Amino acid sequence: MNACDQWLSQFYGKLPREDYSLLERAARTLLGNILIPAEGKRLPWAPWRGITPSHVGFRGVWNWDSAFHAVGVSRWDAALAREQILMFLERQQPSGLLPDVVFEDGRIADNFGKPPVMPWAALTIDRRAPDDAFLQEVYPKFVLYESHWRQNRGGDRHGLFNYDAVDADPAKRLTDAKYESGWDNSVRWDGGIYEVWPVDLNCFMVMLYQALAQMAGRLRLPQDAGRWEKAGAELAQRIETRLWDAATGAYRDFDFGKGAFVDALSPASFMPLYVRIADKPHAEAMARLAASPKKFTPGWPSVAYDDRRFDPTGYWRGRTWLNVAYFALKGLKDYGFDEVADAGRDTLLAWVRNTPGHIHENYHPLTGAPLGAADFSWSAVFTIEFLLNWTPGRSL
Repeated sequence: MNACDQWLSQFYGKLPREDYSLLERAARTLLGNILIPAEGKRLPWAPWRGITPSHVGFRGVWNWDSAFHAVGVSRWDAALAREQILMFLERQQPSGLLPDVVFEDGRIADNFGKPPVMPWAALTIDRRAPDDAFLQEVYPKFVLYESHWRQNRGGDRHGLFNYDAVDADPAKRLTDAKYESGWDNSVRWDGGIYEVWPVDLNCFMVMLYQALAQMAGRLRLPQDAGRWEKAGAELAQRIETRLWDAATGAYRDFDFGKGAFVDALSPASFMPLYVRIADKPHAEAMARLAASPKKFTPGWPSVAYDDRRFDPTGYWRGRTWLNVAYFALKGLKDYGFDEVADAGRDTLLAWVRNTPGHIHENYHPLTGAPLGAADFSWSAVFTIEFLLNWTPGRSL
């Protein structure tokens, strides 16, 4: 019995049959996306076993995808999970930036990165399978990674962070900065991106600081741990005070160049709940928005239903993505808004169940019809998270 089968066996007969079937499908989707080199060829990230977003149309490994893949497979194969992190860390630039993509043919997209979720993923692996040698290897690289975000993405200038890219051509810089966000063509960036403080990015940075603090604690570096705890707490306070729009009662991206909140509401606005930094009145206001059929209920689109630019088949302009929906719904669940959170989870899992044999890249936010690539790895990861990491204080 291999590691995945052994892990799955503990849930057989303990989960409802339809949940077990979906769990098995998600795990096998991840394993089915380990890229196998053509005969006589060597993949550029060898000897690491890279998991691609999907064997359908993707020939490489992607930055934040790989972090999510690591979280998924860490449940049964910590070594495979660590490899998803290490293959990017070994290509870290002197500035600290981690590249966006390593392609099968050896090309690297490294003039921009992706949202900073790698430290959180590495810590998740370590919680499930503690390994001092792994932490000792990755910790200094993540310290340099933090420095990159602080020095090159606004932290030192403003105390909040933005996305950007290094390109001489203005058009390419704009496109690549949007790619760095992971929300490629989102309506959030219709008015610009370099001078926008995104809610989710800044919450990911809180997660980064929390991860660094816990790694430092594990490595018996108390001064480092205190420094990271302080940085995370101060950033959390700035999110609460500077990214809360009292006029609309929501967390919103802020365009500091224009001095105005971005006119878009998306699942990213719920990230302060996932990170557990939202105060009670703010969380309650977000829960009211979540429950509105004009905003996010039932299908959790990538921009609110009533946004004038909402397009149900637009890539990041309406389609439902399981990763960002999970962060939003799990945040609501952790704050005790069970009704809206459970309803959203049940809707999304039903959509995944309705396409037996495949877990898709994204879904139509009105009908649940599958969209994008089939057998999508991070959708499989967050299917697992919806099934096993849902009830506060109880992760299976």
